[in-house]
Amino acid sequence: MNLLKDDDPDDGRSPLAIGYAWAARIMSISFEMVLPALLGVWLDQKLGTVVLFLLLGLMLGMFVGFLQLLKIVKESKN
Repeated sequence: MNLLKDDDPDDGRSPLAIGYAWAARIMSISFEMVLPALLGVWLDQKLGTVVLFLLLGLMLGMFVGFLQLLKIVKESKN
């Protein structure tokens, strides 16, 4: 049983290409989770707030990353 479409042996891609596709997915999810928190830290420093925008950035990043993970799971069931 294949977990994701990227693992389909009939798609004609080499295992290295499939590995790069997975690495790109993982990196994009990581950036989606981390960048809003970093932006929140920057905003906190610029506006003089303590952790308000950091927490908002963390929540936003976790939400967006969770949506991307759900998308991958949904694709794996098709």
